Amino acid sequence: MSKMRIPLQIPMASILYVPCHKRVKLVVFLTSTDGSKMLYTILDFPYPTIALLTGHTFGGACPFALCHDYRVMNSKRGFISMPPVNLGLHFDGIGALPRLKLGPKVARKMLLEAHRWTGKEALQDGIVDAIAEPEQMFDVSMDLAQKWAPKAKMGVYGTLRAELWGEAIKKFQRISYVHSRETSTAAKVKI
Repeated sequence: MSKMRIPLQIPMASILYVPCHKRVKLVVFLTSTDGSKMLYTILDFPYPTIALLTGHTFGGACPFALCHDYRVMNSKRGFISMPPVNLGLHFDGIGALPRLKLGPKVARKMLLEAHRWTGKEALQDGIVDAIAEPEQMFDVSMDLAQKWAPKAKMGVYGTLRAELWGEAIKKFQRISYVHSRETSTAAKVKI
């Protein structure tokens, strides 16, 4: 079993890194309330977030990945898919992230067709921002973090993100009873 690499602390950035090993599987069971709280928290986070998709990203892991600002996917293995149509599942807000973050045809393919994308296909359709060899994924995410972390220093990153994804944020906040900070604050200017 290889050593687990702990992400470096970079001011103003959050990196999610879940290493996958042949003998270890990470299974996350999300109830509608707990899952929505987690999705809401990521969408409302005041700093850039990056998700590393080291293997299959199905079911609840797909909206979890879509909540992040940037996604880096393994180029060698794994699919990303949202299969609720095949399982007869629905929860409020399930279509908000694909609709807001992806083009209409890609969102339809994801939600209504349960398409399975490889890393290369996901990059072409704009679902992920980068693909990388397994041993390079962490470095690629760190490069993204170094590039985008400074954008949060003015304190408006979360507010501007809410302008883009506010509808999804509100849906997840409503169904999870999360009390939030006010996102429509006075404009901030660096003089």
